[in-house]
Amino acid sequence: MDWLKKHFDRVILAVMGIVLIACAGLIISQALSFNDTFAEGKTPPRANNDVPSPGTETVKERLGSIAKPRDWGTHKGSLFVSDPYVIKDNNGKPLNPLEDPEPIYPPIPNQWIKDYNLDFSDANLPNADPDGDKFSNLEEFNGKTDPTNPRSMPPYITKLRLQEFIQVPFRLKFSGSPDEGTYSINTMDLKGPTQFLKIGEMVAGTPYKVVKYTQHTSNKDGLDVDDSILTVENQESGQKIDLVNDKPVNDPTVYARFKYLWDGSEFKVKKLDSFSVKPEDAIKYKLIDISDGEAVIESPQGTKIHVPKSTP
Repeated sequence: MDWLKKHFDRVILAVMGIVLIACAGLIISQALSFNDTFAEGKTPPRANNDVPSPGTETVKERLGSIAKPRDWGTHKGSLFVSDPYVIKDNNGKPLNPLEDPEPIYPPIPNQWIKDYNLDFSDANLPNADPDGDKFSNLEEFNGKTDPTNPRSMPPYITKLRLQEFIQVPFRLKFSGSPDEGTYSINTMDLKGPTQFLKIGEMVAGTPYKVVKYTQHTSNKDGLDVDDSILTVENQESGQKIDLVNDKPVNDPTVYARFKYLWDGSEFKVKKLDSFSVKPEDAIKYKLIDISDGEAVIESPQGTKIHVPKSTP
């Protein structure tokens, strides 16, 4: 025991040496068997080309999903994104355009605005023109066109408005036949002299030609009254007017003054005349009727189009 105490440090060193030698032996043994341990992992797997083909229905389903991407729809709100709300007027309640059926901007339905991803918060949405084609969202909705595509727009003629109904006073009066085959006519509003004309002659200062005379008398209160008829024809429109003896008749010629909202221009058209609008100069429309409230025009296909009165 005394010797062990005196040489304790040497004993410890000897024990550690033995442990190190044992560990070294173990490491060498493991290294020598390394190749044998991983030999199986080094062997390449046998090739297998027998891949099962997918079913026909599966292929069709995958092709369909590629051709038509998934529609994720609208969100229902989350922790970070809430549903949109719009207040229509100062005293109105907030409306959710994604759920409330009441239109935010009537007559445009909320669904139409959502389908084209328009901004519900834009107070000027009906008059806005997001695609820059000079047609408002309201006009695109009425025309069933895409408000986000500048190549999709309503017909240009829908930008036409009636600015003014113009009726020029112009009266004609047939005053009998002073000589056989000659008829007297007064152009009352032109303040010209009485004209004595024959069948086939033009009424000076007017587009009318004398085309027919019908002699007729009637009995009124026991007296014979001459109510013969002189027919004149407008050489521009083809319209005929019957002038009864000694009864002034107003010329039915009227005009429409239009405003074209597409470019801001204004122009005047006489009833039954043809006209066109830019940029479709080749398409001819005909003004077939006009009143204080609207004008009616006809397309080359015979479709009647009602042109509303321009709003102030």
